[in-house]
Amino acid sequence: MSTLNKPEETLNGATSLQGSDSLQPTDSDVLLEIRNLTKHYPIRKKMFSRQPAGAVRAVDGVSLSIKRGETIGIVGESGCGKSTTGRAVLRLVEPTAGEIRFEGTDIRALNPEQLRKFRTNMQMVFQDPYASLDPRWTVRQILEEPLRTHETIGQKELEDRIDSLMETVGLSPYHASRFPHEFSGGQRQRVGIARALALNPRFIVCDEPVSALDVSIQSQVLNLMQDLQQQLGLTYMFISHDLSVVRFISDRVGVMYLGKLVELAPTAEMFAEPLHPYTKALMSAVPQPDPDALRDRIVLKGDVPSPANPPSGCAFHTRCPVATERCRAELPELKTYGNRQVACHLYA
Repeated sequence: MSTLNKPEETLNGATSLQGSDSLQPTDSDVLLEIRNLTKHYPIRKKMFSRQPAGAVRAVDGVSLSIKRGETIGIVGESGCGKSTTGRAVLRLVEPTAGEIRFEGTDIRALNPEQLRKFRTNMQMVFQDPYASLDPRWTVRQILEEPLRTHETIGQKELEDRIDSLMETVGLSPYHASRFPHEFSGGQRQRVGIARALALNPRFIVCDEPVSALDVSIQSQVLNLMQDLQQQLGLTYMFISHDLSVVRFISDRVGVMYLGKLVELAPTAEMFAEPLHPYTKALMSAVPQPDPDALRDRIVLKGDVPSPANPPSGCAFHTRCPVATERCRAELPELKTYGNRQVACHLYA
């Protein structure tokens, strides 16, 4: 796991621990490596037409490496492709192109049976705890399903595992006989986390796991996730649009815009000095608890371009306050600058 430093930030009274490892992990540190990940959805003008008229570029060439035991946050506006990226990494949606390697194993090369067995290593916590749990099943049945599917296990051991999972996420085993509607939102999300942990995965994609919860409950769930990470050696991809949550839990932060990764940096550096103009605009929108800490608000003009018809050059140039002719004509590459990466011609 990543080396942890002293507390730096707080969210609702919870203490944040930030990692200080370098941006580029060594090969021995890498758990998951993503190269040029792409997901395009075809557009068909006619219902039964086989020939697509175009494509929605939901994810358009994302590359990053994730270290064992770290939390990498993925942020951006709605529709930027962050949730599709997480789902494509797990092959819950099939990538159009790109390479996904988990400890050297090419996930895209696995056939359905191999992928089914491999899924024990990677799981997902979904955004909406009200929709991600089957309302017709008890919590015990929900937690039993992955164990019965992937393991040969006796009834007594199965019951003990379910009780242990309930206790691990802070719920009483007695309540496993209840249905999801009998739990609060925070308790349902704990059940979702328990389901993700059932097969002892090493990597978990968390798709906005606290956005549907009350603010008073968010810190409890985030603290639980941090505790589980330290106890079990988990690695997280934490997808969110809430920058305060990402700042609290992430070791590194990646910023996405229109399907592309535009900046990647350690959390403390990202929030202290964002480089990309889009990142600067996002950071300027974060509310400040100190009324005396005045800061220039960067208001972006116009709307996010359509992923079905992205602009030429840098996708952000239509809204960027410092765009040049080069930005309109040439696509910037994601390049390394010291301890971070940014895709912007200002730093070329």
